Order: sequence, then C-alpha cells, then structure tokens
Amino acid sequence: MDFAFGPEDERFRTEARDWLAEHFTGPFTALEQEPGGHPGEARGDMTARRAWERELGTGGWIGLGWDRTDGAYGNRAATLTQQVVWAEEYARAGAPGRLGHIGENLLAPTLLAHGDLAQRARFLPPIARAEELWCQGYSEPDAGSDLAGLRTRAVRDPGEGTYRITGQKIWTSLAHEADWCFVLARTEEGSQRHHGLSFLLVPMDQPGRIEVRPIRQLTGTAEFNEVFFDGAVARAEHLVGGAGHGWRVAMSLLAVERGVSTLVQQIGFAQELSRVVRLALETGAAEEPVLRDRLIRQWAELKAMRWNALRTLGAAQSPTPNPNPSPARTSAPNPARDPAPNPARDSAPRKGAAHDLPPGSANSQAPGPQAPGPRDPGPQDPGAPSVAKLLWGGWHQRLGELAVQVRGAAAALGPARWTAGRPYELDAFQRLFLFSRADTIYGGSDEIQRTIIAERVLHLPKESRR
Repeated sequence: MDFAFGPEDERFRTEARDWLAEHFTGPFTALEQEPGGHPGEARGDMTARRAWERELGTGGWIGLGWDRTDGAYGNRAATLTQQVVWAEEYARAGAPGRLGHIGENLLAPTLLAHGDLAQRARFLPPIARAEELWCQGYSEPDAGSDLAGLRTRAVRDPGEGTYRITGQKIWTSLAHEADWCFVLARTEEGSQRHHGLSFLLVPMDQPGRIEVRPIRQLTGTAEFNEVFFDGAVARAEHLVGGAGHGWRVAMSLLAVERGVSTLVQQIGFAQELSRVVRLALETGAAEEPVLRDRLIRQWAELKAMRWNALRTLGAAQSPTPNPNPSPARTSAPNPARDPAPNPARDSAPRKGAAHDLPPGSANSQAPGPQAPGPRDPGPQDPGAPSVAKLLWGGWHQRLGELAVQVRGAAAALGPARWTAGRPYELDAFQRLFLFSRADTIYGGSDEIQRTIIAERVLHLPKESRR
C-alpha cells in the first residue's frame, strides 16, 4: 500500500490547519492535551470539552471517511490519507483528547457495517454533530478479559417489543458523561460462551434502571465506571445485526478499535516520546549509556509498530484476501516527520515542539482513520488486532517507566505543595507512568492476546478452560 501524501492531501492539510488555527482559540486552549492523557479522563472542564466536540461537529470534522454508500451524515468526505492528515494537524494544534472517540471511531463504523438504514439515519448524524456521546458496555467483573463469559442478560418483552437488560458492566469509559451505551448482552436463555449474544443500543438516561459509579484510578481521576443495569430498556429496533449475532458484531468493532486506529495512536506516542527525550536532554540523563540505549530502543520499536500498522492497514484495504500473503509495500507519509530523537531539535522545550514529529493521539484520543472501506469492518488477519495490542501496550508502559527514570529522585515529588483541598496532584509524566500500568490489562490483557494468537493464528491446542 502506497501511503504517500499527494497534492490533494496537502491542500486538505492547509484547510485543516487553518480551521484549527481559527477555532482552537480562547477558552478551548485551556484543554490542551498533555502526555499520559486519556479520552475519558475526568480532568478538565467537561462542559468546555463537550462544547469543543460540538465545534468540531459544526465544522464537519467528525466522521471523516465514513462510508457514504447510503448517504452523508453531516461530515466531510475524506480519503484514508486525508484522515491521517487531519489527525496529524489536530495533534499539532495540541487539541484535547476526544470525548466522542467511542461513538465516532467504534460505533459508527460498526453501524455502517452491520446496522440497518434506519439505525444509521437515527444515530450517525447526532454523532457527527457531537450531540450524543457514547460508552461501551463490554467488560464485566466476573468475566475479566474473557468477553464470551459475560452474564448480563436482555429479555425480550413480547408485549412491548422491548428488551429489559439486567447485569453489570465495568471499566466503562465515559459512562458518567455518555448519552448512550452499546451493550453486549445474552439474549438466548441457556446459551453459553459466544453463542446467544446480542448487540443493543441503550439510552443512559434511565433513572432507577441504570446506575453509574465512578472508579478512582492511581492517577486520582475517575474516567472509568461501573454500570449497573436493573431492567434498563432497549428498543427492538435498536438491536444491531440481529438477535443472537452479537458476537460477530462485537468482534467487528474490536477489529476497528485495535486495527485501524492504531496508526493514529502511534503518532501520539511519538509526541510523548519526544517529550521524554527532551526531558532526558535537559536533566542530563541522556548521557547515561544504558538509559540512552533504552531511549533509542524505544524509538526503534515505535518505528516497527508504525510499519506493522501500515502493513495491517494495507491488508485491510485489499478487496480479496491473498492465501499466500507477502509483506505489503508501504511508503512512509514523510520521513521528515518520523519520531527520531534529535538533540539539536529537542534540547529546549517549547510550545508546539511536537510539530516536528508525526502527531496524533495516544490511546486513540485524536480523530483517526475510520473503517478501512465500505462494509469492511477491519483487518482480515485474525491475529492483527492482538499483535497490535501486544505491541503498543508494552511499549507505552515502558515509556511511562522511562519518563520517571529520566527524572530520577525528582519523580517522587508532586508538582505542587500538598493542601487539604488538593491532596493528590500529579504532573504529566507521573500520570503517564501511573496510567500506563493498565495498558497491558485493559482492552484484553496480554495473556488473552497471546492465547488468541496461539489458537486462532498458530492453531495450537486450545487451553483448558475448566
């Protein structure tokens, strides 16, 4: 796949850069993204963050590249390379982590692949206008990373034609802000594992039937939540993909989350690495040979992840699978934007320093490429999502450790004096270190990803689950 930018892409870049320069101003600049952030993080003025989402929607910058086979939904048409261009310019501007990521980048491609015309017409325009925020109801306390072990049930009421949902979800990002939740629930009595599951769209405004309890993290924030469903109602027409076919829909969504968005995620990782390199130069830590070797290794691994993401993206774009695949031919968007540590460039901190690197968003915060193509839910390689998760989870965790190591003993000190009103203040690098401890757990632990690769790609004997 040739991923080079052409003249049309550069014109698109100018348009995006000019729009951001005009609109990401005033009170919005207080939301500027920092290292170690997360889209659902409870930092910042949430009212302002929602206002920024609506600003993006008004400008038509939400849902770039959505499949337009059945019409437009209030967003701009954009090629895949133009979507990457937008993500780069968004990060260059220092714009905040996206509250609408889950609806825009996960649910929307899923509805385009599996939803019906009525569902697309009802839900895609409000996502594109940032009028409705979404959360994801997958994980459960007793299932861990084993999504097929979920126990939440949805019972069809033959009289009302609705589903009544009872159960508990956990680690639900943005549930405290979301207007809707897409829920994977068991709809067939007596079914087990991945059989008998359905994918339902559930409104969150149901007092007495839905309770959201924030979970405070090591970072002191509460971006994740427990969600309790006690007879919550979902309409029958909001069942996506048909009754009992939820597993297929859910796996399609995860392929989009872990396959396509990974490329843009790495652009943000490059920004974080650049900041850590500058810190190492400022503190003199870069003079220590072992630490310098770790920084270089971190850079090299990020390059490898980028090429793997491009290879995966190229495979997903192929109209027919190749039974004897060879590595996809790729070309970098622009070698000048690769995240190489450069002492001359990085020796002094400055606003906008990340402009020198391929920007984007860590943890899929910035807007990124959407579904690879019309009705194509994601990569064809069954192991690609798991490989991507294994690569970036460990890499980002090691970056957090490096961020603390280059600061030395100063990393144990907070950025401000302790007060009764603000007893737990962290700086950006401390947040990066603490939050990245979860990277190898959430979204499917490393152990689960290795099991998937072993069983579905290498076809090794299945692990006993007794």
